[in-house]
Amino acid sequence: MQLLIDIGNTSAKIAIADGKEIIHTEHVTEPWTDAIRRLLLSYPLERCIISNVAAADPTLDAALSACGIPTLWLSDTTNCALHDIPKGYGADRIAADLGAYTEAKGRTILVIDAGTCITYDLIDKDGRILSGVISPGIGLRLKAMHEHTALLPLLEPDFGTPLMGYDTKTHMMSSAIHGTRFEMEGYIRTLAAQYPDLIVFITGGNTIRPDLPDTEIIYEPQLLFKGLSTI
Repeated sequence: MQLLIDIGNTSAKIAIADGKEIIHTEHVTEPWTDAIRRLLLSYPLERCIISNVAAADPTLDAALSACGIPTLWLSDTTNCALHDIPKGYGADRIAADLGAYTEAKGRTILVIDAGTCITYDLIDKDGRILSGVISPGIGLRLKAMHEHTALLPLLEPDFGTPLMGYDTKTHMMSSAIHGTRFEMEGYIRTLAAQYPDLIVFITGGNTIRPDLPDTEIIYEPQLLFKGLSTI
C-alpha cells in the first residue's frame, strides 16, 4: 500500500492507496510523526509519494525517515506518463493531470483544479502538457476586494448567492462565485470548439459546476491522489 500526501497552500491531506484504489483520506490535524505512526498501525505502508506546493517541512522528512518509509517527492523531473512538463510546474498540477490522463488516455483533456488558485491544464491525447492558466480562486477574489478597498468586508464563500446581488455583500459574492463559473465556462467552450474530443476533469475544494450539457465533464475530488497512486 502507498501513503499519499498532498500539501497545499492552506491545508495538508493524506490518502492511502491499495494499488490504484484510494481506500482512505483525511486532513492532517496532528504532528506528522503521530499521523504516520497511527496509519502504520492500520495499513502495511510500503512507500510514500508527496505532492507539495508549500514551504518545505523538515518534520515531515524526519517522521518518514523515523518510520522507515521510502519516499518520492513529485516534481517536474519525476519520470511519469506525462510529457513536456514545463520547468517549475507545480507538483499538484502534475498529480492531477496524471489522474486525468490515466482515466482518459487518447482524449484531449482539460484539468481544472479549483483550490486557492484555479489552474487550467490542457493535455493532448499522448500525455503532452500543451498549455495552462493560473487564476485567483474564489477566496482570493473575495480577500483581494477586502484588502484593496477601504470599506468592502471580508466574506466567506456562499455558493447559494443569486446571479444578481441585492446589497454590497451579495454584489461581491456574485462576482466571486458566478464570475468564476463564467470564467470556467468560457475556457471550456473555447477549447471544446478547438478540440472536439475534449473531456474536462474538475477537482479541488472550491468546485463549481459549469452549465455546459454538450461537454463531457467529470467531477473527481480525488483526482490528485489518483494521479499520485500511478507513479
